[in-house]
Amino acid sequence: MIKTLLFFFILSTGMLFSQKSNTLLSFSFEEAYKLQEKEKKPLVVFFHTKWCKYCFAMKKSTFMDKKVIDLLNQNFYFITFDAESTDTLKIKDKTFKIKSGVHQIVEVLASKNNTISYPSTIIISTNNTIEEQIDSFLSAEEITKILTSYIVSNKNHNGKLP
Repeated sequence: MIKTLLFFFILSTGMLFSQKSNTLLSFSFEEAYKLQEKEKKPLVVFFHTKWCKYCFAMKKSTFMDKKVIDLLNQNFYFITFDAESTDTLKIKDKTFKIKSGVHQIVEVLASKNNTISYPSTIIISTNNTIEEQIDSFLSAEEITKILTSYIVSNKNHNGKLP
């Protein structure tokens, strides 16, 4: 009886740990900037909307991939943000709100030639410069290549490849 209980305890503990590593850590802008004070990591920002089918597909496939999860959790602070959110953001000394149906933070970070496309995935360096912006669906394989390339080429960040 004790052996059986011990077996189930070990099995459930192992399942708990394996589930944890399969969970993509996601932060708000405020949380990510606060975490950067302790440990500098670049940001990966994923702008999406509720009506965007490609955004939904990325959430359900790309960001569920184990390799993508490992790369993001180990090397970046991942932020997912609804571009039509009515939340007011205060980042450092600046305030961002919804304006004309689109959040101001999206206009600042994801606008190219006064146009915003969804989904939009952005890599922001530890010194707050936009390093990469992709305004389209990314498969797990595509985003893995982009993130790996960023980690390898960025000399200021000691990235970990899975």
